[in-house]
Amino acid sequence: MKFRLMIVEICIVFVLVALAQGQFKYALTEQQKDVQLTGFLQHDLALNAGGDLLVDSASVKRTVIKKVRYSPLTAGLLSAVVPGAGQFYTKSYWQSASFLGAEVLVWIAYAMYERQGNQRTDAFQQFADAHWSVAQYATWMNINYGQAININPDQSLQSWLRVNWNDLNNAEGNIEKLADAQGTPNTGFTHHLAPYGDQQYYEMIGKYSQFGGGWDDARTYTKTDVLANNGIGNVSPRFIEYSHMRGNANSSYNIATTVSYLIVANHVFSALEAAFNAASINHKIQLEAHIQSRRVFDTVVEFVPTLQVKYEL
Repeated sequence: MKFRLMIVEICIVFVLVALAQGQFKYALTEQQKDVQLTGFLQHDLALNAGGDLLVDSASVKRTVIKKVRYSPLTAGLLSAVVPGAGQFYTKSYWQSASFLGAEVLVWIAYAMYERQGNQRTDAFQQFADAHWSVAQYATWMNINYGQAININPDQSLQSWLRVNWNDLNNAEGNIEKLADAQGTPNTGFTHHLAPYGDQQYYEMIGKYSQFGGGWDDARTYTKTDVLANNGIGNVSPRFIEYSHMRGNANSSYNIATTVSYLIVANHVFSALEAAFNAASINHKIQLEAHIQSRRVFDTVVEFVPTLQVKYEL
C-alpha cells in the first residue's frame, strides 16, 4: 500500500514539474491522429484525452494575425481624382476627412475670389464704357497731333462705332514716329489701341497716359501732359479711379489663381500620402503565435509555446 502511494506521489511530482516548465510529453502509438490546438494547455489536454496522440510540426494549427493588403497605386489614383478617397480606401478615415475638407475649403475660396474678380471686372468695364470715349480720343489726337481720323458725327451711336479702327491705329503709328528737334521720337505713344471689348482694350485705357485724352474729365488734356511726371502723365481723376478699380479686380483674380495652385497641391499631396500610407500598412509587422511541436525521441513529442515576428518588405 505504501509502495503504491509512493509511486502515485512520484507520478504527481513529475506531472507538476512538466506543467511548471510549460512542456508535456506524450507517448506515441502506432495509431496517429491530428490534434486541434487552441493554445490553452488544459483545454487541449481535456480535448484530446480520449486517445493516444501523435503530434509533430505538421499537425499543429497555427494562429496567425492576418491583415488586408492595399494597392498603393489604387490609393494614389483615387486621391489624385478626389483628395481623401485613397485614405478612405485604406480605412484611414481621419486623414480622408482632412484632405476632403481641405478640398472643399479651397474650392469655396476659389469660387469666392473668382466671382469677386468677375464682379469687379464688370464694374470697371461699365465705368469705362460710361466715361471713356474712342471718338473723344480720336478727336484729341486730331487736335494735338494734326491727325485726320474720320469720326462719324452721329452721336446716337456708341463711341466705338463712330471710328474706323484701322484709321485710328494708323494715326497712333504716325504719332509714335514723330520726332523732336533732335530727331528722336518723343511723343509718349507706345501702343495701338486693341479692338473694343478685348481684355487689352480695357487694360490700355487705364494704364498708358497716351489714352488719357479719351476720359470725359480730360477736356484740357494736351500732348505735354502725356510726357509729364517722368512719362506717367498728368492723367485725370477718372483715369486714376479706373486704374484702381481694374487693379482691385486683378488682385481678386490673382488670389483665385493662388488658391488654384493649392487645389492642385492638395490633389498631389493627398495622392502621395495615400500611396505611402497603403505601402506602410502593407509593410507593418506581422505576429504569429502558436504552439510548436518538437520531437525529442522517436516516440516522444514536446510542446513549446512560440511567438514569431515577421516584417514584409
